[in-house]
Amino acid sequence: MPNVQIPSSLRRLTGGNAEIVTTATTIRDAIADLDRRYPGIAARVLDGNGAVKPFMRVFIGSEDMESLKGLDTPIGEHDEISIVPALAGGVGHVPG
Repeated sequence: MPNVQIPSSLRRLTGGNAEIVTTATTIRDAIADLDRRYPGIAARVLDGNGAVKPFMRVFIGSEDMESLKGLDTPIGEHDEISIVPALAGGVGHVPG
């Protein structure tokens, strides 16, 4: 069954679980399954219109779901899905 990798920032919602097995067949269904089992995850990943929030990414293996079929991307029995919050920060231009 597909596995969903949960980022550390969301693990408080999953009781500390870093990996959740799902029976879902699409990314959309996987997020819905997670939210049924761990209420609040969907609200952290999806916006009010049901789209992935701009600062979140969802990968199937190494492929960003946005380069595939978005939330309707099919997932297979051995796929690994990763929810990845975008990182911010860094150093801007420092005048020299």
